[in-house]
Amino acid sequence: MAETVVSYDKDLPEIPDRNPYAPPDSYLRKKEGTQDEWEIVAGRRPSKLLLVNKLRDAVNRWRDSGYPGASPVTERLFTYWFEEDHEIDGHPWRYYFGQREAIETLVYLIEIENNHDAVDLVRSFGEIFYPEGTQERLPREDIKFQTTMDGSRQITRYIPEVKSEQVQDLPAPNLRRYAFKMATGSGKTVVMAMAVVWSYFHRLMVEGSNLSTNFLVVAPGVIVYQRLEKDFADNAVFYRLPLIPPEWRSRFKLKVILRGESTEPDPSGNLFLTNIQQIYESRQTDWEPINPVDAMLGRKPVTDLSKQGRPILDRIKSCRDLVVLNDEAHHVHDEELQWHKTLMAIHAALPRGLSLWLDFSATPKDQNGTYFPWIICDYPLAQAVEDRIVKAPLIVHQVNRQDPEKVTGENVIEAYGDWLLAALARWREHYNTYKDFGQKPVLFIMAEKNKYADRIGEWLVETEEIGLKENEVLVIHTDKEGEVSKKDLEKAREAARDIDLPRNRIKVIVSVLMLREGWDVRNVTVALGLRPFTSKAKILPEQAVGRGLRLMQGIGPDRTQTLEVMGTKAFEDFVRELEVEGVGIRTVTKPPAPPVKITPVMEKIAYDIELPRTRPIYTRNYKRLSELDPLSLGPIYDQEELDKPLSIRLKMEFGITETTVHEASLGTGTPPLAQELISSIVNKTMRAANLTGVFNELYPIVRAYL
Repeated sequence: MAETVVSYDKDLPEIPDRNPYAPPDSYLRKKEGTQDEWEIVAGRRPSKLLLVNKLRDAVNRWRDSGYPGASPVTERLFTYWFEEDHEIDGHPWRYYFGQREAIETLVYLIEIENNHDAVDLVRSFGEIFYPEGTQERLPREDIKFQTTMDGSRQITRYIPEVKSEQVQDLPAPNLRRYAFKMATGSGKTVVMAMAVVWSYFHRLMVEGSNLSTNFLVVAPGVIVYQRLEKDFADNAVFYRLPLIPPEWRSRFKLKVILRGESTEPDPSGNLFLTNIQQIYESRQTDWEPINPVDAMLGRKPVTDLSKQGRPILDRIKSCRDLVVLNDEAHHVHDEELQWHKTLMAIHAALPRGLSLWLDFSATPKDQNGTYFPWIICDYPLAQAVEDRIVKAPLIVHQVNRQDPEKVTGENVIEAYGDWLLAALARWREHYNTYKDFGQKPVLFIMAEKNKYADRIGEWLVETEEIGLKENEVLVIHTDKEGEVSKKDLEKAREAARDIDLPRNRIKVIVSVLMLREGWDVRNVTVALGLRPFTSKAKILPEQAVGRGLRLMQGIGPDRTQTLEVMGTKAFEDFVRELEVEGVGIRTVTKPPAPPVKITPVMEKIAYDIELPRTRPIYTRNYKRLSELDPLSLGPIYDQEELDKPLSIRLKMEFGITETTVHEASLGTGTPPLAQELISSIVNKTMRAANLTGVFNELYPIVRAYL
């Protein structure tokens, strides 16, 4: 059993000698009828996606038979990738099985099945699912195909993840569009690069190939773009990884055109890397006259030709053929989105349409919560955890506590105080442990609004007992669309680039809807969710949890790294949706004690204070606060009434098997929330007395009374 970096009461469930480079032959599951027992089940974890199980069987048979019918290009690449030995920086290196299966499935559909259309794909490999616990067919057809009045094609079927019959859109006719569902940290970018290399040499060396040497890599936002730029600029990824056989390297000539560059593409061998927004916005550059004189004179000539270039959309459309690789594909799922229309416009403009459209995401879902029906590969989070190529997620429960109903910028610390203290305590334990490995763990706090994030950031710095400095806390704002605000964009870029480096001082990140995708922040080990996560928020469970799943570098495989995820009940309910991925969450019903432990000691009797009773017991009406003498009021509580020890009790569960691995009680030593508590008492006093606009006058009176 691998030892965890941070100590827990019990060993984490694992599959002994699990090899991430070989096909999975067993999986973890909670033992039925037990509280905290788990078992190893023989066989591979079944997928609940439409095409995957039957495709897995077909590809397994093809692989076991030695890839019959494969082109010489495929045979050479598969031999080089999967059979030959590789080293990177002096260390052995291999492709994960999940990466291998992804590219094998793509090649199988194109070379062996000769698939060109989604309807044929569903007819050949679509699997009928039934409501759990039944094997009965639905009253309607099992998988029904239909065409809308505008020509859109759809299927109707029972969908396990939403437990109901739904209508789903299919790709346009004769558009080869496939999606890859791969967990965060499992190497989606590597599969993208493999697809580029395979398509490039297939087009170059296979007679009659309908693939392409031109590629459009699409990123949804700046952070994702920057991550991809590091890999694809100057063809870095193709030479850093063993992707191109040595004898073919002289023939691999790919011109990379980055966002914002005016470079013209070559007749073949181009890779465009850009944001979908930039492609769409380039459609708006067509000249229009602003008045009759302008119409007569025509477009103003360009004086600086060095700064003028064709819009990127025009340059893309000038290619004879094209493969689209759409990273974080859940951003381009809605038929009504302009993004989707733009990609379809490119498809319509090319002589033979797009050669391929490949979607990559850990969560390729639409906003109805249904997975794309064109997913051909499923490598779920649970599998990545069992393969130990990502951190093991632990769900930290503090249950039977109602979420605060009225959270404001003024009371956010009081409302979420116990969770903030618990997260800080867990982060400190991680910090003290990981520093022995030369690593700096990071606490990530997800707030609901920018002003909440600001207040939490201020509290972390202002509270001396916490011990954080201003340059150790990073607060990132987002705009109304959930993207990084322009004023914080450079901070976000720098953090995404440098936060894992030893010289970086950031220990806590506070933000709204941040770390959704693109952040390769490996050092996050504690994530705190203080917001209600809903479909309206355009974020999915694995996107929120997944940001901290990537393994820290420099820690050997004999140590299991963990990600502790905690938050409000709304956040727990949200994370529980990961059950459809095989990552089960169980709620602990034992309530925790209140949040702060108070232990009176004789040595501090001189500091004894008397706390007010908050229920109304005085009948005198003080009409002028300035005349109120707080010292003339008697105490509400006696010392004996405050003698009960207070603490936060936490229970941690291994996500996949729902089994308890650790319990912790947080008490003395947690920083006080004095200022926030006084403010809360003042506000409650004002409400009880029907006072308004007297906070500043009442605050010092309450403070003196306390």
